[in-house]
Amino acid sequence: MIGSIILSSGAVQSILLALYFYSKAKSGRQLSLYLGHFFVHFTCIMLLNLAYYTGSVKDFPHIIKVGYVLGVISAPLFYYAVVQYFGIPKERKFWLSIYLIPSVILFFYCLPFFLQPAQMKLRYIAIVAKGELTSEASLLQIFTLVTNLFIFVRVHLRFREISKDFSKSADPEIAIFGRYTLIVVIWLFFAMILAIFVPGKIAESFTSIGLSLWVLGFAWHRVYKDQILIDTKETGLDDSKYQKSFLKEDKLQELGIKLDQILNKEELILDSELNLRKLSNLLGVSVHLTSQVMNRYFNQGFIEIIRSRRIEIAKRLLSTSDLPILRIGYEVGFNSKNAFIRAFKEIESIPPSEYRRLNGQNQLKI
Repeated sequence: MIGSIILSSGAVQSILLALYFYSKAKSGRQLSLYLGHFFVHFTCIMLLNLAYYTGSVKDFPHIIKVGYVLGVISAPLFYYAVVQYFGIPKERKFWLSIYLIPSVILFFYCLPFFLQPAQMKLRYIAIVAKGELTSEASLLQIFTLVTNLFIFVRVHLRFREISKDFSKSADPEIAIFGRYTLIVVIWLFFAMILAIFVPGKIAESFTSIGLSLWVLGFAWHRVYKDQILIDTKETGLDDSKYQKSFLKEDKLQELGIKLDQILNKEELILDSELNLRKLSNLLGVSVHLTSQVMNRYFNQGFIEIIRSRRIEIAKRLLSTSDLPILRIGYEVGFNSKNAFIRAFKEIESIPPSEYRRLNGQNQLKI
């Protein structure tokens, strides 16, 4: 009973999150659309999990195994959505192709089963109930968990890499997403261990209920709790009528030009404590509108804009000074040589030492 309530709540909250991100896309942050798509997909998974948990899958045998196919593609969808949403710089499309391979393999593996009559599919439920490790159901569950775990680990590491280049308050959303990717990594790890040693419905239920709790917690911190804080902090800003609205083109151009002028101040870009709220205060509008201007006027997010402008300053220093690369990295706001080199390569496709060799003075320090 409790499990059914949790799974139902997770499904309802998932669709509400989808609607929330769709509304953000309509109000100016178009890349929220991808997160909306992800949570629609996640809603389908929650509903399938509910059907498996309650046993109603027997009434709809054609949905058997669909959960595995949708489950294995959930991590790649989340990965792509957050890359687009946060503008994770120069994330190679190669990785998305790699992540989709297990989904394609599993789909074609399950395709013959999907084409079978309902009576044959109902026999599969009895195999799942036996809970044998060597059963196909157990192996498919482990395969789904392992592939998702691998991808979520990489997503979490990417969040950690980016967060090292900025202060903790730079973009509060990154902290929330990073925290919840870590939670799902830990949960998937224990679910995988359970699926190996206690295969069957117990492991399936543990995974399903855990994901429902995850989406409920994520919704609370991302939408409800933090939105209350945002509304409280933004009530004193000017242009209150624009705080949550979709900017008209003339207002967008006006704020875009003003923001570009603000961002041209080198001392601001190099401020290690620069964050989205500080930028919105300088612009004189809400954080929501500042994000909207960045996404619509610059076609970039906060992280992308600041990183790219810091790299532009670094390129000038590499070309015109004999400062060591480590010193330049610190000067433009990076907290380590490795972080600077990684960001430089992601944006320029070559390391700073190579850029200096091609564009700099003759006898320079490395």
